[in-house]
Amino acid sequence: DALRARLNPHFVFNALNNLRALILEDPARARELVTRLSSTLRHALEHSQRDWTTLGEELAVVRDYLEVEQVHYEARLQPRIDVPDALAGARLPPMALQLLVENAIKHGIARTAGGGVLGIDASLHGGMLRVRVDNPGRLDDGEAGGTGVGHAFLRQRLERIGGRFALAEGEGRVVATLEIPQ
Repeated sequence: DALRARLNPHFVFNALNNLRALILEDPARARELVTRLSSTLRHALEHSQRDWTTLGEELAVVRDYLEVEQVHYEARLQPRIDVPDALAGARLPPMALQLLVENAIKHGIARTAGGGVLGIDASLHGGMLRVRVDNPGRLDDGEAGGTGVGHAFLRQRLERIGGRFALAEGEGRVVATLEIPQ
């Protein structure tokens, strides 16, 4: 419940303001933005009530979320997704990837002059799904420990099932990694 309730209100307000601007400027893009925003909000309300979702479902909503944010950040947000189709059925907690992407934008892209590449990749190693989100920037004080509500939820949830969550910084980038037993 706490994770579902934490959907960034600034994201919603920015999306609505961007929608308002697009209605007259580019009606087709405005319609697309409404569809993507609706999908993102529906996912936050419905899917997060399940214990598990698939990587394919989570990626679909993350792509919608990124499209909405792309209207706001334009060229400053450069998503790069490298996830093999074969991993679409892998399981992970709902909104886990969404949380990492939202944080990467909020703490990385938004705070970095000129923005940059937000990378998402996934792989399977020895029965463990590894999902990584990386972005330009630095860890804030306390951020490496995952003191936020979302980080605490992820860490607790993953530890109960033999997984883990980690944040690291290096070469001007922050990397968030989820490891989830399959």
